[in-house]
Amino acid sequence: MKRETKKWSALVLSIMMLMSLLAGCNGADKAEETDGDVQSGGKDYEITVVCMALNSDYWHMVEAGAKLAGKELGVTVDVVGPNAESDSASQINMVEDACNSGADAIVLAPNEPTSLVSAAKTVKNNDIPLVIIDARLDTDDESLYSCFIGTGNVAAGGEGGKYIASKLQKGDKVAIIRGLNGQSIHDQRANGAQEAMEEAGLKIVSVQPADSDRGKAVNVAENMLQSDPDIKAFYATNDDMALGALQAVESGGLKDVVIVGFDGTFNAMDSIADGKLTASVAQQPIEEGYQGVVNAVKLLDGESVEKEQSLDVVVLTEDNVADFRKNIEDLIEKSGVKLN
Repeated sequence: MKRETKKWSALVLSIMMLMSLLAGCNGADKAEETDGDVQSGGKDYEITVVCMALNSDYWHMVEAGAKLAGKELGVTVDVVGPNAESDSASQINMVEDACNSGADAIVLAPNEPTSLVSAAKTVKNNDIPLVIIDARLDTDDESLYSCFIGTGNVAAGGEGGKYIASKLQKGDKVAIIRGLNGQSIHDQRANGAQEAMEEAGLKIVSVQPADSDRGKAVNVAENMLQSDPDIKAFYATNDDMALGALQAVESGGLKDVVIVGFDGTFNAMDSIADGKLTASVAQQPIEEGYQGVVNAVKLLDGESVEKEQSLDVVVLTEDNVADFRKNIEDLIEKSGVKLN
């Protein structure tokens, strides 16, 4: 009996040792699988994109690009922005909120180049990567941001000016309606267009701000036309203001006035397709938002990025607007973003 008991004890001990060995092997395998998932799976990054505003199709297209990148890269993307591009105080608060809420990286389109420098300093003090899109900060301290992604606005404005010149005769009068005074992107877009038009022999009779607002642009354009009824073209540094100028022209019963905007928004594309607005210098807002998030993730992963990244533009006319719009609509639908 003692001999039988010893046999059973030895057998049980052997089984227990075997089970312990197998468990150890399985545990090692599971650890390897978990480590593999961490190394190859998406990082749980939270990226905040702070737009100049969220009151137009343009900024919702930036939002769409950011959301697309978030989906593809498996990161959380939160897009915010004030109700107006002139509201720099709210935008500063949004940047500070992103820092306080634990954002891993921030993508910022500064709506006022000087005021937002303080917000950039806050981001730097929190050791958070900052990607600037669309408009530059008014600072020589390049340590405040990791990279800039956007349109070369002087050259892009020049494309709009050249297009207007191709539709007019030397000596014809042109008026420029621009965004908020002090906003560098509107300075650049206006200056680039003016230089191109003056080189072509056109006469710039007035340059007035309408703060990127369609209603204000209607009044500005009406006043311009009252002062000089011989204006042959309007160039506006965004599409909302161009559509405001169009409204003023139509209200005055004027014909054959060339009107060119900037941004390539859906409202502008509708008007171009209907034969009303003449053209729009279209940026790539979806690509801008997309690349903003892509570069933020690269920075968080410890990769290097190019400091300056320029995006191309295209002048939208009746000839190419349909194809351009179809591509944009497909991307926005994929992003899940709803336009105004």
